[in-house]
Amino acid sequence: MYDALQRDLTPDPGNRPLQFNLAWLERWSGHFDAAAKLADKAFSMMDPKQDPEGWSELLVIKSVCVYSLGELSKADAILGESLEILGPGAHGRAGIEPLTVLANMCAYYHDYEKAQSKLQEAMAIADRLGLVHERSHILQTLSRTELRCGTVEAAVDAAKACLADALEQRNAVNLPYAYEVLGAALVEAGALEEARSCATKGLAAAQFSQDQRVACHLYYVLGLSLFEEKRFDEARAELENGLLNAVGADYHHWMRNFYLKLSQTHEALEEHRGALDYLKAYVTLQKKMFTEETERQSNDFRNRLEFRLAHSKADYERELRTRTETLNAELQEANTSLRELNARIEFNALHDALTGIGNRRMMMKFFETTRTGMAPGVKIAAVLIDLDRFKSVNDHYGHSVGDQVIKAIAGRLSDLLHEDETIVRMGGDEFLILSTRRIGADSLSTLAEEIVHEINLPISIEGSEDRTVGASVGVAVQPNGPDLEYELLRNADEAMYQAKKTGRNRSCLHSSLDVSLPQGANAS
Repeated sequence: MYDALQRDLTPDPGNRPLQFNLAWLERWSGHFDAAAKLADKAFSMMDPKQDPEGWSELLVIKSVCVYSLGELSKADAILGESLEILGPGAHGRAGIEPLTVLANMCAYYHDYEKAQSKLQEAMAIADRLGLVHERSHILQTLSRTELRCGTVEAAVDAAKACLADALEQRNAVNLPYAYEVLGAALVEAGALEEARSCATKGLAAAQFSQDQRVACHLYYVLGLSLFEEKRFDEARAELENGLLNAVGADYHHWMRNFYLKLSQTHEALEEHRGALDYLKAYVTLQKKMFTEETERQSNDFRNRLEFRLAHSKADYERELRTRTETLNAELQEANTSLRELNARIEFNALHDALTGIGNRRMMMKFFETTRTGMAPGVKIAAVLIDLDRFKSVNDHYGHSVGDQVIKAIAGRLSDLLHEDETIVRMGGDEFLILSTRRIGADSLSTLAEEIVHEINLPISIEGSEDRTVGASVGVAVQPNGPDLEYELLRNADEAMYQAKKTGRNRSCLHSSLDVSLPQGANAS
């Protein structure tokens, strides 16, 4: 078609121009900028009186393009014009597309009842006229709507019907979308293997139709289903493929979704640096999208008010002030929510999800702050704690009991610390305390013995008998310097293993410390 357009092969008078068909194809391929330009060109070459159905379809294409840019009220107005142009024809085949797009917009606004009503109108027309291709698109929109409002079973049923129609009619445009909506619904229903099968077939169909946007949805279904099964390496690979598609299509909504899910996947794999990088990318894009959306809404609102003010300036000046104040209040509330979201993200990045104490990233931040903010030679103490007999708790009583033990130990250790001391969970059953206050051998020996004593106390387990574990504790002190982190943790680790070698359930201070040990403590 583009070749014909370049050769200036125009249709006979009265027929639709090539730009009409190209706009339709570009819209379905997700190339909304190109579709909008082609639609504008087609408008200049068509007469709404001679071809109201074609004019209405162009308006639908235009509304979808405007909707994709976030100009929702403008898209709604264009759809209204599309149905108005059709007149009585809105109850025929030409009315199906604007009704379906309008339903999709209602679902976006969370007006699910109205969305379902519009889809029922569209389906009644399709059934009455026997329009199978249109049925497939209506069912696709219905499945998305049902999934958004939480009726998963209905979403699965609609998606299966959509796929059956698309396969029967060999509808290459709708087929990848049918697989996508079914895969998404199956993930929510817990049928993860079946969801992956749908997504794989959908990707093959999307490759045939060269539709990068639906490919993003399908890769997300694959990644999400693998993530739910805790197959995190495989999930990461599929999500990264999806991110590449989203970047290639400049699809910001799905870029944001992939950043967030990849952050969670890296976190599950304990690849904390990668998780933090994806979180930062997510927050950056979220801020950008929030700013753009705010500007679009503000411009949209301002344009509508200016139009009204031309008719009745005095009345609408008051409305302008009121609505502007409301918008400013909403923006302030949104900014507050965004700051709270960023604070939660920052907190989650530095704290262990199970216990709420610090994680390895907090430890890295402590050492970075110490190196740059404290004078060379200032001493820092490390107390490394490894639980004894914890593996047997997990093996005999299960991980849920093990998690309760870990949380109880974290609480007890936190209660022993001063406000300016740091505690982190190194992973599994290993904890680390860092202090710039208690650096003397006597105070550290006392702290180590308190730790052993507290950990040995029985731990209450919900729905089960009390459990007990022990602890091997290693203590080291190191002056601030270039190799602070490495030397301090190595010495603490050596002391902790010395405690294990000498019988476990005891504390041991590294030989670099000049100590007079209390009863029960040892020096390595």
